[in-house]
Amino acid sequence: MLRLAAIPLIWLSTGFPLVAQDVDARRILKHYKSARPTEQDLAMYRLDWSSSLDDALERAARESRPIFLVIIHARYGDISSGHC
Repeated sequence: MLRLAAIPLIWLSTGFPLVAQDVDARRILKHYKSARPTEQDLAMYRLDWSSSLDDALERAARESRPIFLVIIHARYGDISSGHC
């Protein structure tokens, strides 16, 4: 009989911390998601690179978009990888 009474106590003692951790994790994730920038907020930081001016001209005409030309004069600059 004592064993049967001990089973709920053991279950409560091990299960309750898991529930508390789950609630804490949900609270933290909710705060993280509310503070994280949306895709729309980050859109201005994305540039669609083309490896050549001809490709860029063709794409700009097709999508009715302007071209932003970056010329790199650095010794190790590589426009296709984005390193200057």
